[in-house]
Amino acid sequence: MKQTIISKVNRSKKGTIFLPDSFLPIDTHYASNILSELCNAGKLVRVATGIYLKPKMSMFGPVMPTIGEIAQTIAKRDDAQLLPTGVTAENYLGFSTQVPMNAVYLTSGTPRKIKIDKRTLTLKHSVPSTFAYKGKIMPILVLALKSIKQYNVDDDTLDIVYGVLKENPENDTWHEDIARAPRWIRRIIIETKEKIKRNEQMD
Repeated sequence: MKQTIISKVNRSKKGTIFLPDSFLPIDTHYASNILSELCNAGKLVRVATGIYLKPKMSMFGPVMPTIGEIAQTIAKRDDAQLLPTGVTAENYLGFSTQVPMNAVYLTSGTPRKIKIDKRTLTLKHSVPSTFAYKGKIMPILVLALKSIKQYNVDDDTLDIVYGVLKENPENDTWHEDIARAPRWIRRIIIETKEKIKRNEQMD
């Protein structure tokens, strides 16, 4: 069993994140002990409790995974859906350059909090309707605008919405998706889509 774990780690790409249950059906407690041994041997880096990395190295040391990459690894392990929310969604789409100390994601899986260095990854369980969107960007855009709040929307906000929708038109799904958004967000998206269309016709 030990060799199975070591072989999988050796075959993996640099930058791969491992969890103790990445090696099922091998017992997770046993796998955790082997991963700790590999850390002590310098093969892996412990990112947080129960989270290990086969590191890419730079002149400054190991390149650590982003909070989002860790969240995605956990979601994949849990076969769960995942969406950034609040300031995390704002940062993801460029509404805010502030990197949140507490990165919050909605998940269809198990809620949990994970301490990663000085930051915290919070996974909040959400209802199935949260993940009913057809597009990938539209639900994040809706969650980001909800976080910003209607009374804080200004020209800079609308410029970013324009850029997001121009870059990610999701033409086949956005009509259906905006029906799930609050009315004021629906209006912003429709008006921005119309503006993009007008500008494209003028080009």
